[in-house]
Amino acid sequence: MYLNADSLPDRGMPDDYDICIVGAGAAGIAMARRLVGAPVRVLLLSSGAPSDRGRPLPQRQAIYRGTVGPLLEKVDPIFLDRSRLHMHGGTTNHFGFWARPLDPVDFRSRPGYRDAAWPFGLDELTPYYRDAHHFGHFGPFNYDDLPFWERVLFASGFPQERGDALQPAIMHAQYEETLHDFQVQFDADLRAAENVTVLFNACLLQVTTNSARDHVTGLQCASIEQGKPGRTFTVRARSYALAMGGIENVRALLLSGGLGDNRSGHLGQGFMVHPLVTSAAKVRFASAQAADVRGFFRDQQVRLEPTSSGEEPYRHVSMPLVNPEDVAGYCMFNAWGVLVPTEHALDAERIGNFRIILRFTPQGDEAVININWEQIPNEESRITLNPARTDPVFGQPVTHLNWQMLMADKRTLARGLELVEGFLRRKGAVDFRLLTEVGGGADAWTFPPEEGALATGDHHMGALRMARHAEDGVVDANSRVHTVDNLYIAGCGVFPTGGFANPTLTIVALALRLADHMREQAAR
Repeated sequence: MYLNADSLPDRGMPDDYDICIVGAGAAGIAMARRLVGAPVRVLLLSSGAPSDRGRPLPQRQAIYRGTVGPLLEKVDPIFLDRSRLHMHGGTTNHFGFWARPLDPVDFRSRPGYRDAAWPFGLDELTPYYRDAHHFGHFGPFNYDDLPFWERVLFASGFPQERGDALQPAIMHAQYEETLHDFQVQFDADLRAAENVTVLFNACLLQVTTNSARDHVTGLQCASIEQGKPGRTFTVRARSYALAMGGIENVRALLLSGGLGDNRSGHLGQGFMVHPLVTSAAKVRFASAQAADVRGFFRDQQVRLEPTSSGEEPYRHVSMPLVNPEDVAGYCMFNAWGVLVPTEHALDAERIGNFRIILRFTPQGDEAVININWEQIPNEESRITLNPARTDPVFGQPVTHLNWQMLMADKRTLARGLELVEGFLRRKGAVDFRLLTEVGGGADAWTFPPEEGALATGDHHMGALRMARHAEDGVVDANSRVHTVDNLYIAGCGVFPTGGFANPTLTIVALALRLADHMREQAAR
């Protein structure tokens, strides 16, 4: 059911909801969709409108304009405004749903590199990864079945040799707007749901608690009317999940008096992205690489047909479609290959996980190297409030993001590119030229607009870290805030580590897991 905060009855919102989800992006919509038809009453607060597409209204997006620290000022001064969207569907409105699960090595601690680890392993998330995978209409859940994808892509990548530090991996993407915009894909389901209410134009101002600050008693909310505060109202439920993104979740807790912080002050600490250099190096081969090698690294649209045999769930179809309406019977998305380090290489080198995209020239004898890597958790990289500036709608302090990097991050870039050079020279490369700065200190990078410039990757992670014990993080293994008995966090902020994979598939998997947990708790 859909409602609008502007037209709430005078008596306000009902208070008999079991679960209230704040935020209607990838995590919030995934949770709400999971709970459709469950024996619980669910309220999903969306700051936008059902018709939202593309970009937010300027007066809404203005709330996200904050201030940044010196490194972001050089790399991307408008990061806070550019990399998130204040609208229904959130940032699913401007992404291509690049997808791959985290690797097993990403979940465990890495002696000599990082102590941080998840409170569970990949096996715990795998069933939820399977379900999240289908949000992208990605066909079979078989990212590691390289023979299958080599057949689908008509490619085989570089031949593997004993002792190689790098190995092939498969990425997926969904560029179809009606699928990657979650609010479009799941509109009919949520609109028709009898147990789920989506309340639009509902902005969270503050979380209220009891005097001990260990139990949420309600949410103070308001609508926006012509760029100004509109109607104010209170939302009450038995339990709450903040799903407003890795940055805004922190801001909401800080605006609520630092709710959920622990004695170690972890609230807002350890903010991470995937550092990215789109043109880190250029490699040249003695002759053009084979077509199947180049094709492996090319982003290709694939079309799979479900079969009834049961032996192979999907069959690759490459013949032209005579009738465009037949598309409905197929599973269509994009897939391509990347190079990633082996687990042995990561442990031996004591560096972060990374991903290499090779972009070959039309002649096929040269390629530009794109690298995206894991950032080590850093307590000094943090989200705070800037009381000197307030948002233009509600007059609350804006976010200040002081993103910082460590020498360990620089070493991952430098050593990772050395591993790439060694691997490619073994495959016939005759020249390898760096385009980016790999020397100097943790603040010495190639900055825009220079070639080889450092970029942020736009993946917000880690400022609400998940940990077994309250002294080590903000939320527990079930995503519940350690110090508050009915408050949960959904989204990328809970990531203890980042790996190299784009985070949305993991965000959705965690959201589905959290929805199941909150449903079970409500039943008790």
